[in-house]
Amino acid sequence: MIRLFVYGTLAPGKQNHPVLADLAGVWEQATVNGTLADEGWGSDHGCPGLIPSSTAPEVHGYLFTSAELTDYWDTLDRFEGHDYQRELITTKLSNGQEVTSYAYSISTASTP
Repeated sequence: MIRLFVYGTLAPGKQNHPVLADLAGVWEQATVNGTLADEGWGSDHGCPGLIPSSTAPEVHGYLFTSAELTDYWDTLDRFEGHDYQRELITTKLSNGQEVTSYAYSISTASTP
């Protein structure tokens, strides 16, 4: 299963959700551990960037599961840009089950 945790502008009902809207898949509420910081271009749109941390409180969002993500990563990486990096993260579903998914977090790489 290919999964993406979404917590900002790509989430259902948010301004950039159309970027994912044409992909077939399932959306469900989920959480990850981390903090939200006023960093990255999303913060200009009211969506702070994620800094994952297993010891931090939960950040609420959505888990998107879609086989079509495999062929869509390059598009999403370009969309997110240099402010964010795609990484694997532990995600908790509303039923308590933990799964591994990708999430776009604040990039730790220095920008040019």
